[in-house]
Amino acid sequence: MANRNNTRAGTAHLKKTLSLFAVAIGAEQAADYADASGNYLVGYLPADAVIVDAKVATKVASDAGAVTVGTTEGGSEILTAGDSTTPGLSGTFAGESMTNTGVPVFVNLDAVVTAGDFHVIIEYQEYTLANGDMTVVDNI
Repeated sequence: MANRNNTRAGTAHLKKTLSLFAVAIGAEQAADYADASGNYLVGYLPADAVIVDAKVATKVASDAGAVTVGTTEGGSEILTAGDSTTPGLSGTFAGESMTNTGVPVFVNLDAVVTAGDFHVIIEYQEYTLANGDMTVVDNI
């Protein structure tokens, strides 16, 4: 049986640790979350990544109400049913999805933020060198 050893091909065996996208929302950021529409573009996820989880982590109850997270304005393609009014973890992850060429991240809130402290957290894995360092693993 013949095979070709590609362990030294340069990009053959690369690994990347789990990456996090986290957005702090609360009393300290109230001026940034005072729009009546409740729709906020908060950043972008890199190209060639897989979104593997999302949640709302509430430390101090907020008046922002329900939280959804999407890749479109007002959307919920990443997370539904997040709750900023009760301390703890909340939200229903919409399921794994690919970012393809990169995607915007929109956080949608039920009300203007004046109090509280919570974070929207998105976990993703990059499978190509798009952002950050990767480690070449060869001949292990």
